[in-house]
Formats: sequence, structure tokens, C-alpha cells
Amino acid sequence: MRRSRQKGKGQQPPPHQRPAPSVSRHHEPASSARIFMNHGFDINTNLGEGYGHYKMDGEAEILPYVTSANIACGAHAGDPVHMEEALEMVRYYGLALGAHIGYPDIQGFGRRELHLSSSELRATVLYQLGALSGMARTFGFEITQVRPHGYLYRQMSHDVRVATIVAKAIAEFDPWLVIIGPASNSLLQSGERAGIRVAPEAWVDRVYDADGNLLPHTHSRAILKSNNEILRQAQNLIYKNQVVAVDGSIVRLDFQTIHLHASVPDAQYIAEEIRRMIPNACALTSEPYSVETEDNDPVLAFS
Repeated sequence: MRRSRQKGKGQQPPPHQRPAPSVSRHHEPASSARIFMNHGFDINTNLGEGYGHYKMDGEAEILPYVTSANIACGAHAGDPVHMEEALEMVRYYGLALGAHIGYPDIQGFGRRELHLSSSELRATVLYQLGALSGMARTFGFEITQVRPHGYLYRQMSHDVRVATIVAKAIAEFDPWLVIIGPASNSLLQSGERAGIRVAPEAWVDRVYDADGNLLPHTHSRAILKSNNEILRQAQNLIYKNQVVAVDGSIVRLDFQTIHLHASVPDAQYIAEEIRRMIPNACALTSEPYSVETEDNDPVLAFS
């Protein structure tokens, strides 16, 4: 499947890249599903996580410092008005566009434990992608990546079956899309099974266990509270590809995108400092090449 992607007015697209396996930092065979990035990291954030009169404070303040934004699609949060406002901001800041998908759980913000059948989960994913994709077309651009939320994110970190259902649904919608998810073998396996690429993710403000999994939100030490702790973890991730786990052990993480969100204390300051640490931050790209037509002759554009 080849296609050219029409970018929104004012959006600066990331450079197109050839599909190639990245070098594993664990000296293991590289996954064919992992997206290729020749420099830097992507910095992603969530956007439009309000509903009705409620809005998530501080979302716009960190947009100048990220490279991609994932818009809530109406399941765990978001509605048509919030989605349209978020798309306006994505276009204004020239960010790569992501779909932030979750379980249909507005009341629980997508964090409550839900279990859907395979067909229900597939339909839920397709419904959300279709909603955002349809609105994005009116702005002249398309979805680049998909990021799960809340309990779905946690499930995909350890349940290969759930991760594969989600990955196959995304591939069915558009095989060029990239899945952002927990830096785990489950994510890589699901990408390989579905024939779709993935971008493992690291958090700067969440605490990890000794196996490299995020502590659940209900854990008393799940979230780093002080700016010093958050920036220290960011430095460890960016410069050493590691974090200090809850038990004090050192855990290496193989990741390609860093997640920031508006609920972090002093979010704008944290975002600015992290962007200073990654001067060559680069957005994910949802396809390895584009096809452009000039004088009716197709030309493959590589960079």
C-alpha cells in the first residue's frame, strides 16, 4: 500500500524514513515491528481529554515542547467539540497526530477494569479511529500514531492476546499507523503478529517495578511528585536508557518516545526542560515513504 499524505496547512511533517530494524540496546535480535528512527526521540502528549463543560487544564501549555499529540476519541474522554479544538492546536503547532484510544468508560476515565470480547474490542478501536480520522480529514491531515489509554494500556503491557487484538484492528484500519505503547515484549509481539510497527514508550513521572512495568495508579508510590525526581528520571532515560525501579534496582528500557501529560506538576517547566535534553527531538512517521506525482510520473521520495 502506497499513498501520499496531505498535511494540514501550517503543519511541518517529519522526514520520511526507510523501514528498517533498529539496533537493540539489549544485544538481542531487533524486532521487525519497531519503528526506525535515526536520531532523537519523539515526545508525545495527550490532548482533548475533556468532556462537555470539563476541560483538562494545562494541555495547551506543553504543546510547544512536544513533537506529537494524541487526541482522545470519545471513549474514555473527548467529544466532537473537544476533538475539533484539539485538531486546531495540532495544526497550529505542527505536530504529528495521534489517536488516544481507550475503553468506553467516561465515568471512570478509562482506568477501570473492563473486559470486552474480541469482536467488541476490535469494534471499539475501529470506531474511535474512524471518528478522529474523519474529523482530521477536514483539516487536511491524517493520523500518524495510536496510543492506548488507562486500563487498556496496562493490559497491553502484559497480555499479548489483548495487545494483538488492538494491533490487528489498527492494522485493519491503516497498516501504516504506529502503535505507541508500554516498552514490553507484548507490544513488540503484537506488532509482529499484526504486521504493524510499534514505538515503545517511557514515562518521566511514573514509577517502574523491577521488571520494567509501570506501577498501577492505585499504588502509593506510582507517581513521582517533585520536579527534581521527574527531571532525574528524565535524565536517566534520555542519557542512559534506564530508570531506578521502586525497589532501587536499575532497569533498562528500550524506548523511542517519551510521554508527557498536563497533569504533571509544573508541566510547562518540565516539558521545557525535557525538550532542552532532546534538542534533536523528532516526531514519529506513519509511513516509510510517500508517493508524489509530478507531470503524471510517480516519484518515490526518500530521505
